Amino acid sequence: MRDPRRFLVLALALSACSLPPEPPPPELQLPAMENASQDLTTWWQRFGDAKLEALIARVLEQNRDLAMALARVDEAIALQRIAGDLLPDANFNLGAGRSQTSDVNAFPRFPGIDRRNYAHSISLDVTWEVDLWGRVRSAGRAAENDLRANREAVHGLRSALAAQTAQTYVRLIAIDEKVRITETTITNRRDAVRVQTQRRDAGNGSALAVKQAEADLEAVEAYLPRLRQAQAATARALALLAGDSPKAVAQGAIERAATLPQTPTVPEGLPSDLLTQRPDIREAEARLAAAAARIEEARARYFPTIRLTAYGGQESKDLGDLLTSPATAWNLAGGLTQPLFGLKKIDAGFDAAEARGRAAEAMYVKTVQMAFAEIHDALGARSASSTVLQAEQRRITALRAAEKIADARYTAGNGGFFDLLDARRNLLSAQILSVDAAAEHLVATIDIY
Repeated sequence: MRDPRRFLVLALALSACSLPPEPPPPELQLPAMENASQDLTTWWQRFGDAKLEALIARVLEQNRDLAMALARVDEAIALQRIAGDLLPDANFNLGAGRSQTSDVNAFPRFPGIDRRNYAHSISLDVTWEVDLWGRVRSAGRAAENDLRANREAVHGLRSALAAQTAQTYVRLIAIDEKVRITETTITNRRDAVRVQTQRRDAGNGSALAVKQAEADLEAVEAYLPRLRQAQAATARALALLAGDSPKAVAQGAIERAATLPQTPTVPEGLPSDLLTQRPDIREAEARLAAAAARIEEARARYFPTIRLTAYGGQESKDLGDLLTSPATAWNLAGGLTQPLFGLKKIDAGFDAAEARGRAAEAMYVKTVQMAFAEIHDALGARSASSTVLQAEQRRITALRAAEKIADARYTAGNGGFFDLLDARRNLLSAQILSVDAAAEHLVATIDIY
């Protein structure tokens, strides 16, 4: 093949050979879930709480963990550009030099030859690896799937941050409600102590009733500081999620609604094709595809490396002759390198790539299994929390009626004060548990999303 251009055309044709398609992820037996698909992109808007929406928007804009994940996506974009670059390396060179030889060295200078030398050059060097076996393209495909995986990781982190924010927000409002219930109860208990003290002083009551009322008051007052501490800690956790300044985190000033948000309707089941769109599943699928591409890249290292080099430019002694036709110089060459003594390293690299591929496949299967287990657990938790909430609400209704009866009996002198105290304690406990049940029902709903 005397004409080097023919070799170049042949190399281009061979390098255009297509890679084998990406292997599909392993087939899994998925449960039948036949409800219609839903758009869950901004699921938090279904709770009808503008303050919650504003808080989540702030978290997604300022959270530091999300900023780090986005930086990793930018890094993956840059690495993908490097790995998938099939263009030749080209370098422009411009040089000028001056040298002088010795007159007393071992090789004497012939008469008439100037001991000073001048050189000027301008050239373009090009080197290109012919991707005949798909090594470079496989590396590019792996980097592309790494980028896809990093993007899915960001989507998953956004969803997790939104859920964590919403759940913490719900718990904070629940604590607010328990603080209000406790403060109201303390006021009522103080009135009860005052009434029992007056009855004792008037000879209609007993010192035992006074002390029992005081002990009941102290028990409720002791509960309030723990609630306020939990309230402040939860508010600080939200400020930290939102990426607020250290001063704002310490203050923990979070704008929030006065009552728990509404609970959106969630179907009993979700379609399998929707669940497979979870970011963690798509990330695992992209990692699996990247591992498969790296196996092909490792396999391609067994084959020869073909490189084409080209040089073209102008060289002259005098600067004035640099751009003339006689100063033109060029070179075109091709080379083939076949590994021989490094085959053990290539074997080890290929084995390592295959092992990482098996690990990525196992991780993909595990991720899908966990996804379906988590959604069924979340649906079960929401159903159970709904049943608990309804029971607590019925309990409150019954205990309020019991308190009224006990109060009426005590006022009429037909019942004891301890019966009234017991009814009030049970009602307070039921009110606190009802708030917790309502919050857990919302938390379980958020967990589904």
